Amino acid sequence: MALYPVQPGIQPLGIFDALDTELAALKGGEVMTLGTAPIVNTSTETAAPDVLDGYHLNAAATRPVAQLATSGAKFVALADEGTGPGYFTMLGTVVGGKTGLVVSAGAVLGPHTATASGKVTLWDKPGLYEVTLDSMASDFVSVLTSSGLTPGVVVGFGSGVDKGKLAHNGCANKVASSGCAIFVEFAHSQSLVTTPAYLTGATQTFDRVKVMFLGSAGAGKAL
Repeated sequence: MALYPVQPGIQPLGIFDALDTELAALKGGEVMTLGTAPIVNTSTETAAPDVLDGYHLNAAATRPVAQLATSGAKFVALADEGTGPGYFTMLGTVVGGKTGLVVSAGAVLGPHTATASGKVTLWDKPGLYEVTLDSMASDFVSVLTSSGLTPGVVVGFGSGVDKGKLAHNGCANKVASSGCAIFVEFAHSQSLVTTPAYLTGATQTFDRVKVMFLGSAGAGKAL
């Protein structure tokens, strides 16, 4: 659903064009890297470069593009895009898919924040971040009892159906030596004026995980 930088002072690296084949599925919190795409638009990969993108023609006629991280990624950053609540919502009305020309209300949530722009914001700075569980590897939670997931455990990213999603040693599709973060704790959305459930004896629920993102300089640890 989303990425939440929780450490004051952290700034994103900037916005980057993303691979069209991966863009629509991004939820926010995925581990991404930089790759290349053709300068010339194709039927499957399009872009509208602007002065802030830094697109420069090179010998291979390619441009930089953000994509989900795979094995051997040297540069890693967290994606800050999503399809969940809080993105482009105003007073119960949601801006539609055609850059504001279409509107809808009620339970419809969206559109994807990259609609029309095709871009994704990347956060590369080390620090504390929270990532919602639905943006993580499919079995991130289901195997906790056998994975030894405690504060300080290395977290990396997955492959296949979990490509680019945060994963740990107990996850089925984790990428070996992809450690780019440290698990801190499970967390949940809360307000400073709301009493936490555990203080009232109610069942505590969690919808996100807090990690210490290491950035590119600290990536590559064994899971």
